[in-house]
Amino acid sequence: MAAPTASAVPAASPRRGRTWLVVAAVLALVAAGGLALLPGGPAEPARGGTKVVVPLSPVGGEQPDGSTQTRANAYDEVTRAAADGAAGVRVTADLSWLCDADRSCTTAPLDPLVERADELGLRFYLHVNSTPQWMDPRGTWFAPVGPDAEVWAGLFAQLVERFGTRVAGYEVWNEPNLVEAWRQGPDPRQYAGLLKAVWTAADAVDPDAQIIGGILSNNDLGYMHELSTALADLGGNASNRFFYDQLGVHPYAGGDGVGYDPLEEAGSRDVETPYGVKDMTFLGLERLRAQVHADEGIWRDVVVGEFGYDRTPGNWYFVPEPRRGEYLAAALDRAAAWPWLQGVTVYTGEGFAIAGTPSADVLERDADR
Repeated sequence: MAAPTASAVPAASPRRGRTWLVVAAVLALVAAGGLALLPGGPAEPARGGTKVVVPLSPVGGEQPDGSTQTRANAYDEVTRAAADGAAGVRVTADLSWLCDADRSCTTAPLDPLVERADELGLRFYLHVNSTPQWMDPRGTWFAPVGPDAEVWAGLFAQLVERFGTRVAGYEVWNEPNLVEAWRQGPDPRQYAGLLKAVWTAADAVDPDAQIIGGILSNNDLGYMHELSTALADLGGNASNRFFYDQLGVHPYAGGDGVGYDPLEEAGSRDVETPYGVKDMTFLGLERLRAQVHADEGIWRDVVVGEFGYDRTPGNWYFVPEPRRGEYLAAALDRAAAWPWLQGVTVYTGEGFAIAGTPSADVLERDADR
């Protein structure tokens, strides 16, 4: 198999750019009581106290400064995440980069990060997305449907076969309710077919692997209701968990040019979409989870793969400094109080960066209280 190239690693969110977090900023994002790393000393396993998950680049992937991630640097970044008290790390598994036309995939860019996270007791999340060009020449964000969904699920299952439950959760695709990430046009029934194909293929190699479904942009109640209905029509039920284990959501709070206080009441910022209501508050996550329970009969754990605010005036989810740090601190405090929320990855791409901003100071002061 040809060696992966860094240029093939896509943004984890097509409309906002890369999600790799500068690990030096993690200390400002974790609660008090995080582990300290002594100069020159070994890191100890993470022991809770936070739900922050750190996004890192795979070996061979592109770093924020344009350099290529090395094995040694990846090892150090996972070590530092544990030392700073993070709950886990999250890495994108880009199948268009990892898998060749002979349908064989390499896990070499992922292996060192999984191994080090396992040694340190960190949860490890794989964000699996993108369509290889040999499967669909139109582009990586044209999602696999029909027979292609079965092929894509076979690629996905190779990751599950390699890592099993050493990975805390395997996310299926990225924001399928947005046209930027489901280029042929969002369709809950198509995504339901992909979820079922992945679940079936993964279950065949490791029934205990945790599949994360949804990966929704915002608390999209309308799309999620249609997805639950489509999964039921495909044979989803409580016994097979409707073909996914945990619910993935990116509950950004705000709109065009403005970010909302994360403690605004759920339902106070609803918008209408072709599929129904989308709750644009952070607390709408509780509402979405309750709806899934009503539709599927399952109370699910939730993984927040992205959350944050933009500091660029005029952009979506804009909040000026230092209020942005106060909003982030409030959101992380609320997240820590939800026993069903397994992890939160704070998005730091483009205008969402935190390191070196007043938000970092606010978050550090909050952690020190």
